Amino acid sequence: MTGSGDARVSATATEWRTESRYYRRSPGWGWLLGLLLIPLLFGWLGWGALKPKVNVNAPDVSVSAPNVSMPALNFSPLSILRNGNDFTLSGILPDLSVKNSLLAALKSALGPAVNLIDKIDIAAGATAPDFGGLSALLKAATDVPDFQFTVEGNTMTLNGTAPSEDVRAAIEAAAKAGWPNVQIINNITITGAAPSCDNLQANIDADLAVPIKFETGSDRLNAGEEQRLSNVATAVKACPAVKLTVIGHTDNTGTDAINDPLSESRAKSVAAYLASQGIPADVIASKGAGSSEPVASNDTEAGRAQNRRTDIKVS
Repeated sequence: MTGSGDARVSATATEWRTESRYYRRSPGWGWLLGLLLIPLLFGWLGWGALKPKVNVNAPDVSVSAPNVSMPALNFSPLSILRNGNDFTLSGILPDLSVKNSLLAALKSALGPAVNLIDKIDIAAGATAPDFGGLSALLKAATDVPDFQFTVEGNTMTLNGTAPSEDVRAAIEAAAKAGWPNVQIINNITITGAAPSCDNLQANIDADLAVPIKFETGSDRLNAGEEQRLSNVATAVKACPAVKLTVIGHTDNTGTDAINDPLSESRAKSVAAYLASQGIPADVIASKGAGSSEPVASNDTEAGRAQNRRTDIKVS
């Protein structure tokens, strides 16, 4: 019994020593490195979650083309009026070379038998459109015996009586193709159509875009100016309810004591001619404005020529 008890004690002590040696064993370098790296790992993960996000995308750079505006067109007045085989040219051109190029373009388009009535004035500083589209325009207007083409500022006005809507549209298309940067006003009417008074003021302005000419220092109309005023009278008589005011203007050369009465007497001469064409005299008023209402600069010869004019206003 004693022996067996001693044996159990010895066995127990031996097991205790074995277990004691197992649990008290040194952790080694691996454990130490792990203890050091784990906090660093958690710290790195935490920093990754908290650090601010940086957008590394390429910057959005937009480049827009500069806004370049074309200078406004400002052509001096120029008119071509057809009366059968006669074509009357009136207006202001800068020099003889431009005038000769216009005459050559017309002769090329209309043939040598055409009768050109030249009333063009030459004035330094005047501006003229390109005549490259003139041939196609006149070809489109072949069937319009009273065709009129007027350019002033940035506007081209078309007048006349076309045999059909197709001809009217073809003339407008030719004008737009020849002068794409110019505003086109198509006042061409159709043969047999009832006259319209909606465009009366525009038609009169087109007829008078080129200033009415008078003899120097006089209120007498130049020969041939009656034709344009006759066109105005015809249009006005189709609109019996309207009233007219004729306003005479001068440039700034001379004194008001000369310009004011001269502009008034010229306005009266135009009013008298309109009355002679069948417009009742009591619907026509006239007055002179002298040099007080210029439409162009008086610093150039071309500008002064534009300011010597007669306006007709519809009310």
